[in-house]
Amino acid sequence: MDYDALLKQFGGSIAEQPQQQNAAPWSADLSRKDQAEIKMKMYQEGRKRLADLQSQVAEAGSTMADLEQFGALNRRSSTGSWWQQLTPDKPMFRSDDSQRMNAITAQLTPNQRPTGAGATSDKDIALYLQGLPSTDNEGPVNQGIREDYARRYKAALEKANAMQAHLDQYGHLSDFDSRWAQRNAAPANVRSQADAILKGK
Repeated sequence: MDYDALLKQFGGSIAEQPQQQNAAPWSADLSRKDQAEIKMKMYQEGRKRLADLQSQVAEAGSTMADLEQFGALNRRSSTGSWWQQLTPDKPMFRSDDSQRMNAITAQLTPNQRPTGAGATSDKDIALYLQGLPSTDNEGPVNQGIREDYARRYKAALEKANAMQAHLDQYGHLSDFDSRWAQRNAAPANVRSQADAILKGK
């Protein structure tokens, strides 16, 4: 997956790559063979973690595309009227756009459930639906839901990009979380300057 292309599409920037680090202290007293075995294990663990994140990002990308389609339909056909709220299960009273928006919401509902959630109660489903756009909501509410998801999607893309860069450079992710937290804690202008340096500007 081309994460840089996705970041450009959603207004992101190439995430900051970590600075060069020295050899790990634990490697000093180990044979070259033991060092190689440990490094390979750390790399494999990092690859698995990265693959899991990439899988989540890919699924989120599909959801984002559905949300954008919902938004296009919603801009063309208003939602949230009292009539729509009174007739949620009456397709004959709905426009084609409204029915397509309902279909998108229904399609996205399973994707909002946490992995391993198992059987889901009606109350749980209602909570999941609150995080999805709906024809019961007025347009601005649906827009806010899409924009919130887009922000979270962009953050996931940036993290996947940074994790890939870190693993490629160091062969492990043992200190990735602390570096990522430091990067996110930095002021926005500092991060922008670092990203510009990485791009050669």
